[in-house]
Amino acid sequence: MLQVLLKNDGPIRLNAEFDCTRGELLALVGPSGSGKTSVLRAIAGLLKSPSLQGRVSVGNKAEDLWFDSARGIRQAPQQRRVGLVFQHYALFPHLTAIENVALAAHPSRAAAYFEALFERMGLVGLQHRRPSQLSGGQQQRVALARALARELQVLLLDEPFLPSMHRRARRCTTSWRPCARASRFPWCW
Repeated sequence: MLQVLLKNDGPIRLNAEFDCTRGELLALVGPSGSGKTSVLRAIAGLLKSPSLQGRVSVGNKAEDLWFDSARGIRQAPQQRRVGLVFQHYALFPHLTAIENVALAAHPSRAAAYFEALFERMGLVGLQHRRPSQLSGGQQQRVALARALARELQVLLLDEPFLPSMHRRARRCTTSWRPCARASRFPWCW
């Protein structure tokens, strides 16, 4: 379970408290500039604000405590088992789709794993294309595949429906629910 309690009085003001259980979809909703992306960045360990206070944990083991300002614990982003799909996908333009995804996966992953992941994401035949050769929706799915390629405890999606507008967002949310429920981690956007 993802447990978040964050407060920041610095230049980026935050005040968030929520839990998100395994297989649950949780949406952070608010107007532009309200701190949704900053909350996701704080969970992932990418927000480097000295005034950030609170706690982020994903379980009961010591390594599951990612951030605790009172105890001086701040795990580096690469130590957190989190997948993050950025608002503009952050794909490396000089790498192919499969190379972008492979960067996040454990080196022991075999070709069959990537084939299955690309099939599940509807990306078969696009493995060797660079991001500039993919549509926006295909780029988004490559970014999601890259996030899922990690051994996750939490999946974070920053504005996943921004390019698709509200009507398509409702359809996407409905289609993602079964996948989220079957997953071993919380989904938060």
